[in-house]
Amino acid sequence: SSGINAEWPLRPGIAQCSICDNQTFPLDPEDVTQDIRGPVYVEYVYCSHVFHHKCLDRYMKSPPFKGGKKCPICGKRIYHEKWKATPELAEQRWAYQQAKRRELDEVTDFMDF
Repeated sequence: SSGINAEWPLRPGIAQCSICDNQTFPLDPEDVTQDIRGPVYVEYVYCSHVFHHKCLDRYMKSPPFKGGKKCPICGKRIYHEKWKATPELAEQRWAYQQAKRRELDEVTDFMDF
């Protein structure tokens, strides 16, 4: 399932993000967001834990990847339609991003003398 919406059965104020530990649902149902780019968009995973999308996205794209990413609360493997990459592919993507970042840093250092 993808992000939680206003019909989700959990009461506001009782669920915390399993990564940052901040409240996931706003106290006012009018403040629930459907915008995946929003800072408080909520994701629900099969183990029943909830996450802010931005927290889960960062977690899913950071090492270690071996054996798949596991829920930091219960230790079950996280399966979600938005993060289907195998651990090997996720690691390759991460390594590529790191190499790109290092290359840009080297160019910036060179240009600054």
